[in-house]
Amino acid sequence: MTSLYYNDETTELYVGDTLEVMASMPSASVDCVVTSPPYWGLRDYGTGMWAGGNPHCQHTLGSTPHQRRSPKATCPTDSARTEIKRCRRCGAVCHDQQYGHEPTPDEYVDRLLHTFSEVWRALSPTGTAWLNLGDGYSSNSDGYIRSSPANFRQPAYRPTSGIAHKSLVGIPWRVAFALQQEGWIIRNAIAWHKPNAMPESVQDRMSCRYEMIFLLTKQQHYYFDLDAIREPYTSDRPLSRKQRYGGNKDNTIKMHWTPRAKGKNPGDVWSMSTRPLREAHCAPFPIDVPLRCIAAGCPEGGIVLDPFSGAGTTGLAARQLGRFFQGIDLRPDYHDIFRHRLLSKPPRNTREAA
Repeated sequence: MTSLYYNDETTELYVGDTLEVMASMPSASVDCVVTSPPYWGLRDYGTGMWAGGNPHCQHTLGSTPHQRRSPKATCPTDSARTEIKRCRRCGAVCHDQQYGHEPTPDEYVDRLLHTFSEVWRALSPTGTAWLNLGDGYSSNSDGYIRSSPANFRQPAYRPTSGIAHKSLVGIPWRVAFALQQEGWIIRNAIAWHKPNAMPESVQDRMSCRYEMIFLLTKQQHYYFDLDAIREPYTSDRPLSRKQRYGGNKDNTIKMHWTPRAKGKNPGDVWSMSTRPLREAHCAPFPIDVPLRCIAAGCPEGGIVLDPFSGAGTTGLAARQLGRFFQGIDLRPDYHDIFRHRLLSKPPRNTREAA
């Protein structure tokens, strides 16, 4: 069930499953896609709906679909790990279209592949797609459960990973390589460094301070405006002294390079602090991320799509840069948060980079 939830001269917001909504969009109608799908096994966005059973029952899967992260939840049974979720009290079936609760990483990757097949169709030939994904560590492998069943208590919301306990799952690159096999060109693997990343209590590894942002294209030639995102040079030397003429000796760079007065290429490591959003329990990326992606990857007056728009940070960036925005989410209240944020930020048409 999909529906147009809101529209004006700059924005269209849809409620429903992103695959169904994008299927109704014209082919090659979008100039730029900037999105951050729900990460695998991370959190529950409370989109579960119950069907059948006793309508007066306070349904539970060990915890309700809106409270699957309860610390009282014990290790789920085999039936609780299957795709069909049933109430333990009355047998009602929980239908949930949200991403990130797939039983295995492979199933999560496969579902994103289906989504990006529609992104491919909706994206113009010269369009760009920017995909932000975070990773995680396995804490629920079958081997670990078998080896220490008495001490293991796994929350019911977190599915099995199928890999060794405590191993990095590698979700971003699993998705990227799968998309590459489907024909997408990986033009950049950008490390988004978070200077104010949340502290971790781990003692046997380094804490994580980055996430991945992949720049994907359909063909070798596409729209990209590097001048819109150049950064100022930090040195006081004149441009003439920054110029590189190249050399003829072995093991030297032979390419001639002249610096641009507008600034330098920002590179593939973006240091951008996270920004909390009190209105929602989701974790939107800072507006600096979509500002840079849209400024570089979407022509003026173009259309920006976010298939997992959440609280609408991509939409805020699109409006600030004078682009039309289309957002899709399962939860209409997230669209309400976005509309409230729009009212507090009047639109500006600017080409300044993030």
